[in-house]
Amino acid sequence: MGLTAEDWNALKRADYSRYTEKERAALIYAEKLTRTPHEITDGDVGSVKKHFSDAEVVDLNLLVGVANLTNRFTDPLGLEVEFPEEKI
Repeated sequence: MGLTAEDWNALKRADYSRYTEKERAALIYAEKLTRTPHEITDGDVGSVKKHFSDAEVVDLNLLVGVANLTNRFTDPLGLEVEFPEEKI
């Protein structure tokens, strides 16, 4: 995926400062969609639409939804998800 250990650590801390404005918009939106989806507003969608087409916003929602579904399925069952090796 091209992320370094430092990238992963920054993501875990919700430190998006190392990412572009476009990436930050997607990360902030994805986090809100994950943690408080019922609080997504037109303003939140508007923030990502500044950088992404309508189709890309739909893709972002789908990707976040699939990741959340995977976590909610595998975590309670104690299943391991395979991730590619970190790049050093």
